[in-house]
Amino acid sequence: MRKVTLGGLFVFSVSALVACGGDDLGGFRRGPAPAATDPEVVTPETQGPAANPSAPACSGVADPIAVAVNAGATDVRFVRDEVYFRDGLQVSRVKKDGTGRADVYASNDLVRSFADEDVLVTIESPNAPDAVLKLMPVTGAGAGPLDLKPIAQTVATNWTAAGSYVFASDKTSLYVMADVANQGDSIYRVEKQNLQNMTLLAALQAPITDPQLAGSDVWFVRDQKRVYRIAQAAYDPTLEERPTPQPATEVFGIGYADCKLAVSSKHAFCSTGKALEQRDLSGGNLKTVLDGAAVLGSAITASDQVLVRSLPSSPTDALKHGIRAVKADGTSTVVACGRETIEAIAADASSVVWAEKGKGVFVAPR
Repeated sequence: MRKVTLGGLFVFSVSALVACGGDDLGGFRRGPAPAATDPEVVTPETQGPAANPSAPACSGVADPIAVAVNAGATDVRFVRDEVYFRDGLQVSRVKKDGTGRADVYASNDLVRSFADEDVLVTIESPNAPDAVLKLMPVTGAGAGPLDLKPIAQTVATNWTAAGSYVFASDKTSLYVMADVANQGDSIYRVEKQNLQNMTLLAALQAPITDPQLAGSDVWFVRDQKRVYRIAQAAYDPTLEERPTPQPATEVFGIGYADCKLAVSSKHAFCSTGKALEQRDLSGGNLKTVLDGAAVLGSAITASDQVLVRSLPSSPTDALKHGIRAVKADGTSTVVACGRETIEAIAADASSVVWAEKGKGVFVAPR
């Protein structure tokens, strides 16, 4: 076993024990409670300024399509022309235009879900607090309710299910943020074809936030202020030799605010609450691309844009919760405005999807 240590961060390959129980990302795909559900298929409808008490403040914003009315929806993902989402113990999918809804998977042990163009992955906890990782294909056309069955699973005996989630994937691997007993926050690469094969990319006794895959590198924030990069975390399956993931290396840090990180192929962005800052991938050439009139929250990258959440500046702020699309030159457009709390967000080449607390799942152009 090869082990590299850097400031409490480790990189090494492990073979997991198995117990059978019961943006512009260079071709890679990004990436995080029981609640009320509404199992009925809903008619697509728009919910814009006319139905929103914050109008006319949001009158220039395109109306989103309400594709699901599940009040507890979260874990939203685009898969081709469909949206996958979880509501409590059930995973559903629906077309981007709001049609063709199907409830595709349910489990009494379900905690989190993640989907890409090939697989649906769930984190479950049949023996709380331990996590079980399950994987099933989503490539079959016209799948109906509850027809996805796990084809592989592994037990991470020292992962805590409530604090673990898949944050990204590529053709060969899943990338997991794991809450590990006696180890702290940890990032793993897990092979899709053999879930037993895991590589521990980073582990530290400190909070890790905003883990994400950009190109072949994994980025994350330590202690909300220090930005790290793990080079060569992913690999090209066509290569004869797999590159060895490099030790996690600090790229830059900020002391004046928390950094909510979003990384594209060329830049690293920090949403600091008051501004959206841009740096090159070495951490240099700091530039403020957006001074927020509203309070700025977490962000994701999508192609040539950063999608950053805006939060109410006061309890009476008419703009409420929203999403703003920002380009590197600082130009921006409001994608969503006057919304309730946004629980989860994802984007593809043309659209953004979000889960809104107490309201459901919405899709809008970006």
